[in-house]
Amino acid sequence: MTIPYHRVNAFADEPDPEALQAAIQAFLSECRRPAALEVGEEMIPLLPGEYALEVRSGKLCIELWSQNRAISRRILDIERKSTGILDCQIQRFGNKPSRLSFMDLDRPQTEHRKLSGSRQNFAEQFRRMLTRQYPGWEVRTLTTAPDLRRSFSSIYPRAHLIKNRHRIAALACAEPEQENDFFAFALIWMHHIRTTFDAEFTTKLALFLPKGCGNLTVNRLRWMNRDRLSYTIYLFNEHGSAGQADPADLGNLRTSIASELPEPPKLADVVDGPAERWLEHVVRSRIQTIDPFMKPQPVHGQVLTMAGGDRDMIDLLAVRTDGRLCVLELKASEDLQLPIQALDYWMRIAWHARRNELNHLFPGVALQYLAPKLILLAPATQFHSTNAAMLRYFSSLIEVERIGVNSDWREDMRVILRLEGADMPASHRI
Repeated sequence: MTIPYHRVNAFADEPDPEALQAAIQAFLSECRRPAALEVGEEMIPLLPGEYALEVRSGKLCIELWSQNRAISRRILDIERKSTGILDCQIQRFGNKPSRLSFMDLDRPQTEHRKLSGSRQNFAEQFRRMLTRQYPGWEVRTLTTAPDLRRSFSSIYPRAHLIKNRHRIAALACAEPEQENDFFAFALIWMHHIRTTFDAEFTTKLALFLPKGCGNLTVNRLRWMNRDRLSYTIYLFNEHGSAGQADPADLGNLRTSIASELPEPPKLADVVDGPAERWLEHVVRSRIQTIDPFMKPQPVHGQVLTMAGGDRDMIDLLAVRTDGRLCVLELKASEDLQLPIQALDYWMRIAWHARRNELNHLFPGVALQYLAPKLILLAPATQFHSTNAAMLRYFSSLIEVERIGVNSDWREDMRVILRLEGADMPASHRI
């Protein structure tokens, strides 16, 4: 789109500052709720009397102030205009060029830019935290760019630091409600750094979480293989000041045994419902297809009441004839989070089992003291490509089996794939 301003001299190196000023003022006059967003900074609403756009000594300058801060920038040029957004090239006084965007917050077209700006702002805060915690380290990579092929999320800024023959894979979580999915992406990033670069380097995982978080992450870390996963946890406050956390101060389990266990689903109730419910019904009715030593009854669903939000996977608890408990996680479609969400349920079942609090669920069966077996069950083609990588970091105390069933399991479920832990199918091996 053509920007309505002109250069006084077509051969001049810089645009006419007064024309720039007029173009920006014209844009702002059309905004119902104007705001300014600088790359890596917080958004500032442009309220009357709280900003000034002026030409000084032949240069266009803008000053913005709020209750928390004030900034002054020189506007060099207009880069791009779109609906509700005007991107400008700016210069921090004494620093290199950057970008400042004027936006109309009432326009739905600005939602993505606001989200992107918020993530960039947090990424810069993350950079400062890394600089303070790791002086002398080189930050090779720090980005929020999504990468679908490698399953890197744009929600969590990730960094790669290096010093001598040591590497750090760092990941940060901006909001408490994002902690639930955070750990899976941390393992993916750690695995990428560890397997992509020189194997002679030591690689450590650094996790940055907001204060008040960390319990869930520490609980998961306690069930990782310590020989493969070395880590440090930092908690940061609203000002971006981070401090190393002691895992011993975190990790309280928040779970209880449900007072009323749900009834098994009936086929008539699941045919038109979520695929997971239908899969649950089929697995319950064919449990000995999964393991011939599994007792067909009882098979319990949702034994525990868990803190931390809703889950979209099905948890089943069964027992073998020898008294070994089995936790089954069912997923009808591909899910990156499957191993970690399964771990959440498994470690709570194990916690209650060690305290002999599950005996009443299986009357007449002498439950083993061994840790439960964990079974991840899905159609064979629906295991996410990252699932095996995450399982590589699980503790050897967790016996995991991945079971793949046929794609037409609704008609006649058959097991067509069995893999132990992080093993890969023969077709994937080199």
